[in-house]
Amino acid sequence: MAIYIKGAGMTKFDVDQRNSYERIYECVNEALDSGNVSMKDIEAVFVSNCEPETNGERQRHTGPMISSMFQKKMPIITVPAGCGGGGTALWNAAEFQKKNNMKNILVIGFEKLVANLSENITDEMFMGGERIYEQAEGVIFPAQNALIAQQYMLKYGVSTDDLALVALKNHENAFLNPKARFYGKKVTLDMIIGYDKKISCSCFSVKAV
Repeated sequence: MAIYIKGAGMTKFDVDQRNSYERIYECVNEALDSGNVSMKDIEAVFVSNCEPETNGERQRHTGPMISSMFQKKMPIITVPAGCGGGGTALWNAAEFQKKNNMKNILVIGFEKLVANLSENITDEMFMGGERIYEQAEGVIFPAQNALIAQQYMLKYGVSTDDLALVALKNHENAFLNPKARFYGKKVTLDMIIGYDKKISCSCFSVKAV
């Protein structure tokens, strides 16, 4: 059974303070239009999100919210996985599709990180890690990523200059994408390597895809 992405949609990645359901509605309709399908063709939904109960909306019932929005009863499965949520939801949707012989599954990812206080969202993110054995020893997410990158660099002979090319590629895509947070903002390889390592990091934003 061939599995492929039929359509895609997204909101702008910015500091938009609209409610999550408004952004979900926008990106879903764009995805349906680009794939030339309607909501009646959708047989299941996979959703990835981590912080709807702490971002001011206090919405834990993402599934019922989406069912009410689109006025359709169908399986709606939530897959919270932090920074890897989009890929995890897509993978689970593909596996679900193969096992259940479905034609069209909708995958949604949305966050509203900049709508909260820094200490609250930091606490929310830390709940994705192991508190007793990891965080108590300082192995928080930046440290974990650094350790993984270090081992990758040692194993494959990769340098920080090589990794800077990944950030450059992302910024070049963002420069051309009107919906990106860094749209129209030129970032060069010298900027990434030379004096601003923060440019290599992803920034918080409000979005739905």
